[in-house]
Amino acid sequence: MKLQNCLLLLFLGLSLFSCIQAVDLDVPDRDDGMVVAASLTTVKGLQEVRLTRLARYDTRALNYPVTAAKVWVLDDAGQRQDYVEDAKNRGWYLPANREFVGEVGKTYVLHILTSDQRKYESNPETIRPIAPITKVYPEPIQLEDAKLGNPIIGYNILLDTEDSPNKGDYYRWSWVHYEQLVYCRQFEGVPYGGGAETLVGLTCCEPCWDIVRCYRNCANVLSDALVNGKKITRQPITNVPYCNRDYYIEIQQRVISREAYNYWRAVDQLSSNNGSLFDAAPAAIRGNVKCTSNPEEEAFGLFEASAISENGFFIERTQSTVPAITNCAPYPVTANPLICAPCIESAFRTKIKPKFWTK
Repeated sequence: MKLQNCLLLLFLGLSLFSCIQAVDLDVPDRDDGMVVAASLTTVKGLQEVRLTRLARYDTRALNYPVTAAKVWVLDDAGQRQDYVEDAKNRGWYLPANREFVGEVGKTYVLHILTSDQRKYESNPETIRPIAPITKVYPEPIQLEDAKLGNPIIGYNILLDTEDSPNKGDYYRWSWVHYEQLVYCRQFEGVPYGGGAETLVGLTCCEPCWDIVRCYRNCANVLSDALVNGKKITRQPITNVPYCNRDYYIEIQQRVISREAYNYWRAVDQLSSNNGSLFDAAPAAIRGNVKCTSNPEEEAFGLFEASAISENGFFIERTQSTVPAITNCAPYPVTANPLICAPCIESAFRTKIKPKFWTK
């Protein structure tokens, strides 16, 4: 009997082992596709072209920057504006004339010539007129609570604007939040004057702001098909938690082309996937750029030319007569008033005062 049991266990073990087979996935090799992220606007300082090539799916690298390319924009009057590669950011090209801006009514085409003589060209993009943002306002988000009733836990930030009588307008909204800092460095330590270890901080040596941008599900676009020539009201921009401090936000409103609208909708659909096994695989999205030297080569990304209406707004979060649940990050205790921490410039922090900041 013992021998039979041993043989049975051995047979089952071998059977299980034989079911484990290596899976050879046919992963596409996309290390040749150009990715273009280009913006031409009516606001100075917002013109840029970023060029990368797709990394293979089986690498952990980011897309590779495309350096030493010739980049220029041509308008419908034949005027050419050259771009030069930024000395600090590989693959990032800025206008040689930093005063250059797009003009409403003009049509532009982006041209790219890489160092290995590959040529790329965008479809023509016309800058359409835009109405200003007329109103930005918060709407409380309330949660049913057995003890507090319906306390405020945050705010939806909404926007009103006027659509032009022209048919076929497409809008895109983006935002950035700036928060002025008191402490430029925080860590666990002993407060000045002694006491138990807690969160302490060093004050900023100069005025300094943290920068918060939207990084996921940010393709906020709208077609005027149903509102042509009327008011656009209660357009959602973002939502913020309740805190007994004012919230500063800068909003940009763009009128974009139909191609750009469809591109951003595709971006939104892709970024909304929840990460399950059956979601679409991460991939660049085709836009309005093509390779003219080799039509078989894939090109991705977008050249967007648009007018911009922008402004900064302080959202009051303290004027509430109903209960609220605070979600503020705790302030640290001063570690040493004789020492300060510098404001180090980065994509997430700046010492440059926001241009609409009034406080």
